Amino acid sequence: MTNLLVSAPTGLWATIINAFVDFVFNYAWAIILITIIIKLVLSPLDFMNKKVSRDNAKMQATLGPQMAKLQKQYGHDRNLLNQKTTELYKANGFNLGGSCLVMLVYLVVTMVVFISLFTSLNAMAPYRTEAEYLNYRTAYTTAYNAESGDETAKVEAGRQAVLKAYDERSSSFLWIKNVWVSDTPFGNGVFTFDEYLKIVGNKVKTSADDQNIKINKLDKADKEVFLTEFKADYNETMGVLLEERNGPNGYFIITILAVGTAILSQWLMQRKMVQKTHSSNPADQTTVKTNKFMMVFLPIVMGLITLFYNAVFGLYIIAGQLVTLLTFPIIDKLLDKHYAKKDKERDEKIKMDYSRK
Repeated sequence: MTNLLVSAPTGLWATIINAFVDFVFNYAWAIILITIIIKLVLSPLDFMNKKVSRDNAKMQATLGPQMAKLQKQYGHDRNLLNQKTTELYKANGFNLGGSCLVMLVYLVVTMVVFISLFTSLNAMAPYRTEAEYLNYRTAYTTAYNAESGDETAKVEAGRQAVLKAYDERSSSFLWIKNVWVSDTPFGNGVFTFDEYLKIVGNKVKTSADDQNIKINKLDKADKEVFLTEFKADYNETMGVLLEERNGPNGYFIITILAVGTAILSQWLMQRKMVQKTHSSNPADQTTVKTNKFMMVFLPIVMGLITLFYNAVFGLYIIAGQLVTLLTFPIIDKLLDKHYAKKDKERDEKIKMDYSRK
């Protein structure tokens, strides 16, 4: 018997994901739960980021007339305009650097989580693919050897054991047969030998000498013999699945949901920006244009990622965007109450100052 060898992924995310899988017994549900927890943990930072954005918008609206005056007066000299703008901000207690720092921290943290989780899940895909095959192979050989009947009975026992192991696996989710490949009808939930070999790479391990063998390093004759032997093992194990459980891995549902939730979240943010920004200040108009660009760009990026990479990361994207959509009105309502309280305190202070006069 010949087994492919893929190193088990290590690191923080692999440890966390495996811990959650031990609890929910499914990689898709584990990622969804992890995403919800990540979003909740980062919600204070998200709140601060939205508060800074709101502060900036309010300040820009307040200083809009003066900014327009400075633009008209010093627009011909960019350096002098920047100097006067900085002086205006400072006179009104507006720290542009501090605002940018909060936004930068939020952006860096979210991007680090996004990229590191993406990398970890891509590393786990070949490992899980190999682990599932080895599980099927073990189930087949165990049932085959335990059967006391003739060859036909032994083979049938092995096939039934593989079907049972497949139906109990942790890599399916609702309509998706295998979350480690993309949710599209162009790929199958059960791999042929060539597809499997492409996914897990060219390192193999034989039970005879327990050595790692690189297929591409073998000479032509040895490589042909080796692959013939391994392919026979693979087809013997996976044949029943290719016959009875194969089919499209998905139907673009994750891509559709990822694009849809991205559009909706960007639309909500843009609508709020339009409601709160009515200034002709170039900085405000630049912000509005940037948001319009992101409303097109972000859904395209999310769609491409979910289309060409594994479905489990697509579930992370969708779950994250759904949590954002759910928490957006909550955070916005909290900010409304915060600014209403500030406005009330300001009005009361003005009344007190006036009464003293």
